[in-house]
Amino acid sequence: MPSRRVLSASDGDALVSGQLEREAFVIQEEAQLWRERYRALFDKNVAGVILTTPEGRIVDCNEACAQIFGFDSREEMLGHSAWDLYFNRSERETLLDRLRTSGSCPREEVCLKGRNGAPIWVLARCTVASFVNGLPELLQATLIDITAQKKAQARPRDQGGQSSATMSEGQSARIADLSQQIGNILRRVSKSLQPDNLSQINRAEMRECFVALEQMKMLMSELEILHIGRE
Repeated sequence: MPSRRVLSASDGDALVSGQLEREAFVIQEEAQLWRERYRALFDKNVAGVILTTPEGRIVDCNEACAQIFGFDSREEMLGHSAWDLYFNRSERETLLDRLRTSGSCPREEVCLKGRNGAPIWVLARCTVASFVNGLPELLQATLIDITAQKKAQARPRDQGGQSSATMSEGQSARIADLSQQIGNILRRVSKSLQPDNLSQINRAEMRECFVALEQMKMLMSELEILHIGRE
């Protein structure tokens, strides 16, 4: 009868160490996956996204946000303060009070100040991204530029009828194109996301699905902008 080998303390330590290394590797892979998803959503979003501290430091923003306010680049906007984007300091102070109380604010139209001092109308949704000791540490805002729509609403109704019709035709064509792109993405990922296939999906397919779904989010954001322009 073959003798049974008894595991020594060093063997047990090696097994535990190996298990910890495998778990650490999985955690690192998952963290990397979430970072890639975040950057795809943040950097490539057609809407402006900005992260600020309550004190006003702009921690990060995407290029779309910099363009909304008339900055030449994301880096240039990072050199400014969030307070510079308001005509009246009290407006941001009121926002901070609301965020301290509820943690988020519903989507609403807000008039902010561009780099050249001109009014910039945005559809904004603000949330607290992180807390420290129960107080907001990092604030995130998602902004959709509706300045052109607000200006169009302010014009007399008897002006620009033909240009409005032309704009409507162009918007309809773009909406149809976006709908087709969204449909293509849904068809692309639908097979992998079927309940029977989820248990067998590999990491490469999972990454592809995440990227495709982030692309769809960005297309949906653009679709929302177009619908706002038609209202």
